[in-house]
Amino acid sequence: MFYLALILLVAGIVLLVVGYRKNSRNMLLVGALVLFSSAAIPDFIEGVQEGYSGSKVQASAGSP
Repeated sequence: MFYLALILLVAGIVLLVVGYRKNSRNMLLVGALVLFSSAAIPDFIEGVQEGYSGSKVQASAGSP
């Protein structure tokens, strides 16, 4: 999960730099979205994993 965040962070910075140099608004937008997702995606994945494992435990405890 750490590597995913690191890859997205580097990709976002690269896209921002290239978009700024080429004066491309679309590339700047994609770079900003990638940087945002580099901060949000690891927490989202961790929450989904905890919720899934919690639902499995609750389902097994509820069955007779």
